[in-house]
Amino acid sequence: MTSPPRPLPRFIPTLTEVVDPASLNSTARLVKPEVETLIDQVQRQVQPIFERRLQEEFERLVRSLVAKQWDDVRARLQSEMDMMVRQSVLDALDKQSSPDATK
Repeated sequence: MTSPPRPLPRFIPTLTEVVDPASLNSTARLVKPEVETLIDQVQRQVQPIFERRLQEEFERLVRSLVAKQWDDVRARLQSEMDMMVRQSVLDALDKQSSPDATK
């Protein structure tokens, strides 16, 4: 019930070239200033877009975090203002209709 052994592949990949790490560094040094310059140019062009997106995300985050609190504060201040206006109007009407107001 055992299967027959599979034949080995004819081609077995092997490392055929030895890479000297020193040669990589010299190549990198020649290309690096040009690449760094290009990276700097692209970053300068993208920076305003990044800043705008960051500001938009910040504003969205702040709005979402304070929306509930803002609604609570607004309702409380609206209620206080309504009570103040009501009391002021009632006081003014009471003062106007009192006998001392005619003097």
